[in-house]
Amino acid sequence: MERFDLSIANVTGDLPEGARKEQGISLAIGFFDGVHLGHQEVVRQAVALAREQGLVPAVMTFDPHPRAVLGQGSEYQTVLTPLSDKLSLLSELGVEAAYIIKFDRAFSEVTAERFVQTLINPLGVKATTVGFDFAFGYRGEGKAETLSLYGNGEIQVQVVSPVFLEGDKVSSTRIRDRLAEGECQEATHLLGRPYVIKGEVVHGDARGRLLGFPTANLSSEQSYVIPRSGVYAIHIDVLSESGDCENRYNGVLNVGYRPTFDAPGGALKLEAHLFDFDGDLYGRQLALTFRSFLRAEKKFESIDQLVAQISSDSARARDLFSVS
Repeated sequence: MERFDLSIANVTGDLPEGARKEQGISLAIGFFDGVHLGHQEVVRQAVALAREQGLVPAVMTFDPHPRAVLGQGSEYQTVLTPLSDKLSLLSELGVEAAYIIKFDRAFSEVTAERFVQTLINPLGVKATTVGFDFAFGYRGEGKAETLSLYGNGEIQVQVVSPVFLEGDKVSSTRIRDRLAEGECQEATHLLGRPYVIKGEVVHGDARGRLLGFPTANLSSEQSYVIPRSGVYAIHIDVLSESGDCENRYNGVLNVGYRPTFDAPGGALKLEAHLFDFDGDLYGRQLALTFRSFLRAEKKFESIDQLVAQISSDSARARDLFSVS
């Protein structure tokens, strides 16, 4: 097989590559940013085909985002689901293996024919499942029917129709737009789960503790889409080294630039206040689950006004969680 920058992730257990090729693969193909309701339907149909035909349920995806590499929008430097999150979500849907292609300029120039004949066919793919708007190869020349053509008629191709919610198509762009407006509840509906950002607790200036509301300052090496600046009601999961949840707390999160204290042009910060928690979280990994947007970020004229507003935000979040 011609050399591609391809890695293989066994997302559920150990599955030797030879077993895959001998058994055959049912492959869902796509970037799947967000693994939203539309993506989930593509993956579920690929998994269903695998079970029907005795194939290995697998996914082929790309990293980083193709549009970021091709300069088709600065917003694509961030993603709804970094690769590690994506693999975890795919595993929950029944995927057993993920073929991850490093997307770069050179790969963007690979023709559709070369892609199928030197990558898809040698992997032992027997069935593919793709979305309705699927395109691949140089300048998107390849379509669903192209997979069958260059697969010599030996690859079953299944095209999944778009999923609609409240009259509009579910898409990663629609979810990004909702998060940019702070509409995390609608984003939850489109994703099929709440939006989550993970990161490590780092040292801040300890100002929150002095105000009576200690905060965990989150830093992430992953390029998450950050929702609209403001205050949110959130769940905070304290994660173990293996990534499992050790403890869950309710709390509030400020996303923004702290205009009351910091000059304009500073770095965006994520500062979470955990309700009913007293301890040291420095160096720990947290998962922040966005539940409800409370208010926009604003500059306060005094510290007393800020403390009163944080108290009000916290009380409102507690009320929300008490009825949810």
